[in-house]
Amino acid sequence: MKQVRKRLTYANVMSSIAVFLVLGGATAVAAGQLGKNSVGSKQIKKNAVTAAKIKKNAVSGAKIKNGAVNGAKVKDGSLTGSDINLGTLGTVPSANTANTANTAKKTDQVINIFFRGNEGSGPQTILNVAGLTLTETCESSNEIDATTSVAHSVVDVVTAQDNDYDADIDFNPGETFDIDMGHGQGPTEMYTAQYTTPSGTNVVIIWHDVDANEGPVFPGTPEQSDCLVSGLAYVS
Repeated sequence: MKQVRKRLTYANVMSSIAVFLVLGGATAVAAGQLGKNSVGSKQIKKNAVTAAKIKKNAVSGAKIKNGAVNGAKVKDGSLTGSDINLGTLGTVPSANTANTANTAKKTDQVINIFFRGNEGSGPQTILNVAGLTLTETCESSNEIDATTSVAHSVVDVVTAQDNDYDADIDFNPGETFDIDMGHGQGPTEMYTAQYTTPSGTNVVIIWHDVDANEGPVFPGTPEQSDCLVSGLAYVS
């Protein structure tokens, strides 16, 4: 120890410290000037990279693994309609109900029937819907004929006054159905008829007609000298 103390002079100590500082500084500089691509995932401590250390907008969609972001990783309420491809969404049950209601509103319709003609004016079309055509002929005997353009349709009619009934359960193009059954009895008659196609379209018709020269429609009114047909057709 005495030999060491003799050699441990002020100059020796200072020179040793200087060497230590130089070597330590070089190591720090080397650590601060790492080579390109020299630090990999193995050199990064777990959880060492935080959000604060990531440059804004540095992470793009190409850097995110497919399926890595799921619903649990998306903030509630952060996605809006503009962020979602609406074409990928199915139809929810309530929307199907709404679509059905809208279809019904567009398909169902009520058609007003009103025709007044002079005797001898010849056949006149008073209704044309869903393949059904009603033709009025104003002669000495008022007559309404039905024809169809839809094969295997069904048509039936009943009168309110005398409760007569007639039907054609296989009504086809080229056939004629006497839908007012020869007009029944009296100057005016009320009818109800239904026409149905194989596709399920229904036409319900309620109407009354007055024959030419059949006398007054109501007691105390002038004699009817022409043909009158009025009513409604409901299509569904």
